[in-house]
Amino acid sequence: MTLLNKTSLYKTVDNVNEAFFYGVKISKKDAGAVTSWISSRYDTEYSYNHSYGLTGEDMNSQVHTFTGERLLCASMRHIMAEESARVLLQLSEITGKKPDTLRMTDEWFYKMLKASEAAGKPVGTFCCGQCTIGLWRYINAGGLPKYRDNVPLGIMSLHSNRDETGKWGRFPFYYTLLALSEIDDTMAIKELNYAMPACERALKRMNKENIFSRRKRDLLLKVMN
Repeated sequence: MTLLNKTSLYKTVDNVNEAFFYGVKISKKDAGAVTSWISSRYDTEYSYNHSYGLTGEDMNSQVHTFTGERLLCASMRHIMAEESARVLLQLSEITGKKPDTLRMTDEWFYKMLKASEAAGKPVGTFCCGQCTIGLWRYINAGGLPKYRDNVPLGIMSLHSNRDETGKWGRFPFYYTLLALSEIDDTMAIKELNYAMPACERALKRMNKENIFSRRKRDLLLKVMN
C-alpha cells in the first residue's frame, strides 16, 4: 500500500488513516517519508492557524473525512490540520521521534481553543460539529495533552444535540461514531449506546460498494460488537 502522495495532503492522510484503521503494518521507512513530507506542509499557503496546509490540488478537489463526509472552506482546512497532526503523532510511535512542527502546532492550537472559549464556545468543542470531532480525534491520539480533560465536557455538548433518532444534529453521524469508538470514557460509551438503533438501521440499508461505504459498514460492525 502506497501511503505518500506528494500532490495531496488529504490523500496522504487518508491513506495512513486507512492503514491504521485496518491494522496494516507501516514500515519505519514509509513512516519517516510521510512524516517528513507532512511536516514540510507546516505553515504553508493553505494552512489553518499555522499548522499543516493542503496542497493546491486539494483546494481544487473534493476533500472528505475518513468516513466520507464532504469538507468545505475553513472547516476543511481545520480538520485536515487536526488529522495531519494526528497522523504525525501516530507515526512517531513507529519512527521513534516527534517532529518539531507538532510542538509548534499544539502551541497554536492551544491559543485557538483559548480564543474560542473566550468567544463563548462550550469548553471541549471548537467551531462546528465537524471541527469538534476532528479536535477530539487528535486529542484522543495523544495530542494537546493539557486539553484532554475537557473532552468529556465536549461530549456533554454532543448529548445536548441528540435528535432522538440515534444521531446528534449538527454532528456528522459516522465521523462522530469514529471518534467515540476511540474514546475511553463512560460518556462516550453512553453516546454509542444511544446511537445503537441508528447503527442497526444504517447497517441494514448499507448496500453500496465504494470506499466510504466499506469504511462505514466496518465502523458500524466495530461499534456494534
